[in-house]
Amino acid sequence: MTAEGLQNPRGGGVLQVEPTDHCNLKCRMCAPHAEGWDTVHGVAKGYLDPVLWEAVLDGLVRDDLSFDHIIFQWLGDPSLHPDLPRLVSAAAQRMAGRVDYLRVDTNALRLGPDRAERMLAPFVREAEGPPLLMVFTIDAHSDAVYADVKGRDALPLVRRNIRALLRLRRRMGARVNIQVQFVVQQGNAHEAGEFARWWGDLLRCQGGAPDWHDEILFKRLSVAAGGPGQAEADDRYEATMARFGIEPGERDGVHLQTWSRRPWQQDDRPQATVRGPCPGLWLTPVIRHDGVLVMCCADLGSQLALGSLASHGFTELWQGTVATGHRLDHIAGRFEGPCAACGGINWYTTTEQMVQSAQDRAAALGG
Repeated sequence: MTAEGLQNPRGGGVLQVEPTDHCNLKCRMCAPHAEGWDTVHGVAKGYLDPVLWEAVLDGLVRDDLSFDHIIFQWLGDPSLHPDLPRLVSAAAQRMAGRVDYLRVDTNALRLGPDRAERMLAPFVREAEGPPLLMVFTIDAHSDAVYADVKGRDALPLVRRNIRALLRLRRRMGARVNIQVQFVVQQGNAHEAGEFARWWGDLLRCQGGAPDWHDEILFKRLSVAAGGPGQAEADDRYEATMARFGIEPGERDGVHLQTWSRRPWQQDDRPQATVRGPCPGLWLTPVIRHDGVLVMCCADLGSQLALGSLASHGFTELWQGTVATGHRLDHIAGRFEGPCAACGGINWYTTTEQMVQSAQDRAAALGG
């Protein structure tokens, strides 16, 4: 998803994979790491076993599954996984023709030249398979603001590593696109204009069309899945975009993207509409670092966990009784468990076909 996701993803939606839930930053917007939680999902922190991941990929192929794309990241920084290049390379090989692209979200702190070359190697122009999108959430233009919102004074290192990766991409001729992100929040909103200019100049100089699709994305801050403070954050975002005249468009091969849609169906402002079934239960499967399949990326506590992919197939779980029951609850307007306190994701749309598919599956299961 590059901007606001107005069009639903293809296939089985967007598959999110968590290489690790460890992180080397303490971003103000990320409570688990900013507050130093001992656990993020109610289980011990850890790292995805590459052998297990490769077995999961083989299962996806056996089930003849396809996804719009695969994201490597959930509640940690993927670059902390010692075998991240192996995880990504395995997906590139096994999911060729089954995904439009692969995506890695990282803060770039552990992406030095040697590691970057290993990441880019499977995506040289001669290689088959999907391209790679590297996403860097930076959120600041100055060193002081970066240290404030990210919890570490590391912006010079981030810039150095990304510049080196851009040069390496050109030298290798790698099919790797770049997106830099700025999540608008209290403490950094005043730097949005400078951020757009600085990264626009760099990407136009060292990337861009026709060889690459590079982007600068300004995102809304998500506050507790639409909880207290969400309306204020959305108002700040809209005011910031207006203040600096930031609008979607393309200039010299670099694309600027914004989020015009609010991230949640409902938030803490007075509601004039009735919440509908959340598309996340159909379109955002997440594989936790221990191989457990979870129904939604907003479910940090994994209350919607379906079972382990070490002992069950993806389709068996994703189309099973438990998952189907959760979807039927939403269709009936029952929002329980983690869904009760969530506003329902708003970057995809629950279609009539999705509702019918859940009802048909329930009938087939004898429900």
